[in-house]
Amino acid sequence: MGKPQAGWKIPYFVLALAVVAATCWTVRGTRAQDDDDKPEGPQQAVIERLPLVLRDPQTYRSPMHLEPITSIDVVAQIDGVVSSVMFKAGDKASARAEAVRLESEERQLELDLARSRFQAAQIEQRTAGEGANQELIEAKLDIARNELKLAEHRLDQAISYIPFDGQVTWVHVVPGQFVRAGDPVMTVADLSKLMVAVPVERSEVQPGDTLELKVEDASVSAKVEDVHPLLERFEPLRDLFLSIATARAVIDNSNGAYSPGQTVYSDLIPRHPVSEVPTIALGNTDDGARRVQVIREGFVRDVPVVLLGQSGDDYVFVAGRFSERDELVVKSSEELLDGMRVVQGPDANPANPANRTPDRSRLPDDGF
Repeated sequence: MGKPQAGWKIPYFVLALAVVAATCWTVRGTRAQDDDDKPEGPQQAVIERLPLVLRDPQTYRSPMHLEPITSIDVVAQIDGVVSSVMFKAGDKASARAEAVRLESEERQLELDLARSRFQAAQIEQRTAGEGANQELIEAKLDIARNELKLAEHRLDQAISYIPFDGQVTWVHVVPGQFVRAGDPVMTVADLSKLMVAVPVERSEVQPGDTLELKVEDASVSAKVEDVHPLLERFEPLRDLFLSIATARAVIDNSNGAYSPGQTVYSDLIPRHPVSEVPTIALGNTDDGARRVQVIREGFVRDVPVVLLGQSGDDYVFVAGRFSERDELVVKSSEELLDGMRVVQGPDANPANPANRTPDRSRLPDDGF
């Protein structure tokens, strides 16, 4: 019996198991072999296996979604009652367009009064005789002119404007609603670029690099704008990676294919149970993905996995659709195919409960 690998508290077992084809000799459960390829009776194999110690993926989950790279709340400049709202959510809006107007009758009257005073000062200047005090007349005209500018400014404060070309993503008020100065009335965003903060391995990602992300069910290329220290919500991932950071990834959305709020997935945030496995247990599927093999209820199962962080030279964290009673196949003296049934051979020790494997007559339907 070989020695346990360093770092594992539970020893692995070296068993002599008889390998028997299931009802149909299958490869990854998708096709049957020809009759000539079937083995003649049980085959003997020595399988090294380890109990899988699973970690709950919920420990590492942190929801991520797309956000506008530029988003601004348009606010009320004064206290007042909303008179009219010019846009609804989803509308395109141009810079300096009116967004929301407050009731402003009083300020309009102030403007009319200031305009009349300015006109009176102009008339007085034109009709003044030679003996009139020209300096006093000019001073009165300047006062009237400034009062007019102030009245125009006060009236303009009753209107909130769109700050840049963009799209209205939220309207916070309705006509008749009272607002205070500084209250948000509308949110406007530039949706030509969307961003998301994602965890990355610091040694592998630099500003300007391209990241492959998954936005809901679509694969998307994003450009790394900058790399920052790990955000607090990603802290649990330090258990799985040697050096991890946060990258701000930006997606070109000039074609409008994506929207703020869409869910983003990263391979560094596991969605399935996590376990630490020896690197020698890793293999490849036909399409090039990584996989491990487990013994599940007496059958060999191929489990596709996502590689996470390295744990020393000989171990790596992986995430996959594992079950609690799965036993990892570290290595085998014979090739094991997905769906093969394994039973105890004559050299196994049946007195040890860890060595007993259920005797099933068919491949279980476990959803994989």
